[in-house]
Amino acid sequence: MKTHLTLTALALTSVSFAAQAAPAATSPIKLSGATYSVAQVTENGKTTERLVDASGKGALPGSLLQMTQKVQNVSARSVNGLRLNMRVDPATIYQSATCDAAKTNTLFSIDSGKTFSANPTKTVTVTENGKATQRTVPASPSEYTNVRWELPSLAASQTVNCNLRVRVK
Repeated sequence: MKTHLTLTALALTSVSFAAQAAPAATSPIKLSGATYSVAQVTENGKTTERLVDASGKGALPGSLLQMTQKVQNVSARSVNGLRLNMRVDPATIYQSATCDAAKTNTLFSIDSGKTFSANPTKTVTVTENGKATQRTVPASPSEYTNVRWELPSLAASQTVNCNLRVRVK
């Protein structure tokens, strides 16, 4: 049996989920999320990152935040075709996206999640020789509005973490 799920997460300093799947009582997927402030700390002469829980707390301009989505398959069989969507809050600027699941396809949107691409493009109008010409150019990561992770398969009892890092404007 193939199960396809699309999961959506929205966050700045708190996380909420909306899942398009079977009713919660029968869902093979359990989601949990957390928002962290990323701090640089120096210990014994080495600078490292420390994640500090920022859920429900405000964030100052310039702060680096990490939204972590933990996806657990709580069933006894694999779940295939899993999609995890996360919005880049308009008060933030995309920095990076990672997921620790093997063979994950990471896609980006610049149109509030209507379309996704590994390398989004946009059409711009430029003036050449006095004439307006339209060109397709790569979108800047600062224009990303949404991130989607496509996980081909999540084995029974497997847990993965997908992370979105943003900087507060």
